[in-house]
Amino acid sequence: MRSIFIGMSVIFFSLSALVTYKALNPPPVYATSASYWDNHPEIALAPAPTPAAPAMPEATDGSNQPAGESDAGKAFAEDMKKTITQLENKLTATEETITSVTSPSTSTSMSTQPQTLTVFGGKTFRSGQDVIQDVAYSTIEKLVKEIAASPNSRILIEGHTDNVPTGKSGSDNMDLSLRRAKAIANILVLHGIAKDRISVTGYGDTQPIHSNNTEEGRAKNRRVEVKLLPQEGAH
Repeated sequence: MRSIFIGMSVIFFSLSALVTYKALNPPPVYATSASYWDNHPEIALAPAPTPAAPAMPEATDGSNQPAGESDAGKAFAEDMKKTITQLENKLTATEETITSVTSPSTSTSMSTQPQTLTVFGGKTFRSGQDVIQDVAYSTIEKLVKEIAASPNSRILIEGHTDNVPTGKSGSDNMDLSLRRAKAIANILVLHGIAKDRISVTGYGDTQPIHSNNTEEGRAKNRRVEVKLLPQEGAH
């Protein structure tokens, strides 16, 4: 009887130890894929710490700088201003020099351009003719004086016509314009202008100044222009 009681005590003690072990070491619980997240809110993670910005040196005014450095900076700035002013003055003087040098050449170039003295218009010649019909003596006299006042200059005489055909065989408007220029040249020679100073050219109807569709326009196109061409270097 005593041995039975002891055996039962050992069994009871073993069962108590097993229960205690199970209680202290529960089996792991495996949640389903949805149940855990449906019943538990997400865990908010704290943001990673932001690296601190490097400390910038505090701005200092002139009062914190040594007196020697401040004075040196002011002196340097004054020297730079003086240098810039001197360079600007030199640039202005150079521009004025260039202008004074180029101006004479420009005026010389303009002085060598032909200058129109007189234009003998439509009343001087009839259409298709080179015979002078009407030239005022005062016009010729004034023209001769202007030419004589420039003894080193050449005289250009240019003849022009309207677009009406001459109606003569062997003579077209180009030839007619040249004969008209020669007619004016002969008058100048008769008034003492040297032949070697005179050049005559005929342009025909290639350089009209008005429309040839009207009588008035054709009359203005029948003209002889007398031009003065100063020689280069002549005064």
